Amino acid sequence: MSSTRTVLLSGGVDSTTLLALCASQDPDSIGALFIDFGQAAADPERAAARAAARAYGAVLGEASVDIGPIPAGEIPGRNALLVHVALAMAGTEPGSLLLGIHAGTGYRDCTPAFVQAMQISLDAHRDGALQLAAPFVEWSKAEVYAYAQWLGVAFETTYSCEAGSVPPCGRCASCRDREALDAAA
Repeated sequence: MSSTRTVLLSGGVDSTTLLALCASQDPDSIGALFIDFGQAAADPERAAARAAARAYGAVLGEASVDIGPIPAGEIPGRNALLVHVALAMAGTEPGSLLLGIHAGTGYRDCTPAFVQAMQISLDAHRDGALQLAAPFVEWSKAEVYAYAQWLGVAFETTYSCEAGSVPPCGRCASCRDREALDAAA
């Protein structure tokens, strides 16, 4: 991870939109990181992350962490794990990590307070040389989706299914959210 800005990229709509935003601002200083932590959707997410990185000219780093059996639904500490794996891989140069979290999820790790807490941790490890940015943290999912449309994100290359099914299961929370957004578009 030698880029100055690294997007934590799952291959879903939110992180792909964040990558598209970064590419529209300064395509020469972005990278991306996909982390396989044993989630059911790891393989299709990895494929979507690779497609997004190619589309936006970002070098994609990949990491794998075995945290044991993953429960269905919310994964406590997921985003903290992602941030800290990225921290461990970031090297010593100044830079930023970007996280595509948004409001309205009910998850504690999708809030401004979470971003502040993670920044405190990054500062403890890197003395302010590594910044965490979450530009969509106060946006709704619908706002992120509309912005993705405006940016021209290729939704067909993104993947959003917690079950890891190909095609997506259509029953999990991510599939239901995606179906509702596609229908409203």
